[in-house]
Amino acid sequence: MAFELIQPDLEKCFLPPSNWQIKSFINPETNHRISYRTAFIDNAEATLIILPGLSEFSEKYIETTHFFNKQSYNVVVIDWAYQGLSIRHSKNKHKRHSDGYDSDISDLHYLITQKIKNNLPHYMLAHSMGGHIGLRYLAENPNSFKAASFSAPMLGIEGLKHGHSLYLFLLKYFTRIENAYVPGGHNWKKEDRHNFINSIFSSDKTRNQVHNAWCLSNPSLQIGSPTFKWIKESLLSISLLKEPNVLNRIKTLVLLAIAEKEKIVQNKEIKNASEHIPDNKLLVLDQSQHEILMETDSIRDKFLEETLKLFNQ
Repeated sequence: MAFELIQPDLEKCFLPPSNWQIKSFINPETNHRISYRTAFIDNAEATLIILPGLSEFSEKYIETTHFFNKQSYNVVVIDWAYQGLSIRHSKNKHKRHSDGYDSDISDLHYLITQKIKNNLPHYMLAHSMGGHIGLRYLAENPNSFKAASFSAPMLGIEGLKHGHSLYLFLLKYFTRIENAYVPGGHNWKKEDRHNFINSIFSSDKTRNQVHNAWCLSNPSLQIGSPTFKWIKESLLSISLLKEPNVLNRIKTLVLLAIAEKEKIVQNKEIKNASEHIPDNKLLVLDQSQHEILMETDSIRDKFLEETLKLFNQ
C-alpha cells in the first residue's frame, strides 16, 4: 500500500531527506503489515536501525536520520504494529493495541533478516518502548548488532509502579476488556501534547511541536491511548526482562540513557538493568525529559556524542 506524506510546516532539519523512502512488508508469522522508512547513502559504513517509542512514527526521527547519514550510516526506522503507518486496530485505528511483544520482536527480526540487504555492521538506536523491544531482541539474538544505544528504555511504567501485579491479575481474568481503552483513554487529540509549559516529553519548544505537526499534516499518523491489552502485554514483557539469565545474555555493547526529569518510565528499573547487562554504560542526562532525542541541543548532543563513542569502539 502506498502512502504520500504531506509535509508539515517545520524547519528543514525535521523534513525528509531526498533519500527518504516509505516501504512496507507483511510478516507471514504475525500477519502484520509493517511500514518502515529507509535513508540509504552512497559509501555507507554501517546501518543504523531506529526503534521508536509508544505511539511514535518514523517521521519523528528525521532529524536523527540527517545526523547519522552525515556520519556515514544508512538509516532504517520501523513503525511498530498498531502505530505509524503500520497495521491498525480493526475497529478503531486510534486504539494503540498489542498482539504481544513476541510479535513485535518477530516483525523486527523479519525487517532485519529479510529487508535489509547488505553486509554492513548493524547498530541499534532505540527509545522507550522501542528500547524494551530492542533489549529483548538482543537477549534473543546476541550477535545481531555491534552496539546499541537506548534512550529512556521502558523497563517499568511510572504510572503503574504500585499496581504491576494487580493489573496483571485483573487482566488475566477480565479478557473481555482487552480491546477497551485504559481508564481515561481516548482517540488522538492534539491537546495531549499541545501544552508545552507542562510537557513531560521535552523541554525544547521547537522539537516538542514536531510530533503534533506531523499528526496534523497527515492524520494517518495519529494514534490514541493504549488498550488494556497493551498494558497487559507490556507488564508481562517487563516481568520477563526481570527474570534471571535474560539481560545477562546480551553480548552487545550497550548505552543506557536516563532522563533525569523522567515521568513516564521508571529510572530505577533502568539502573537495575544496568547491573545485569554484561557490557554497558549508564548515562544520566541532567534536566532531560523523557524524549531525549527531542530535547534541547545540549541534552540531545550529549546523548548523540556518547552514542557515537559507543558505536566507534
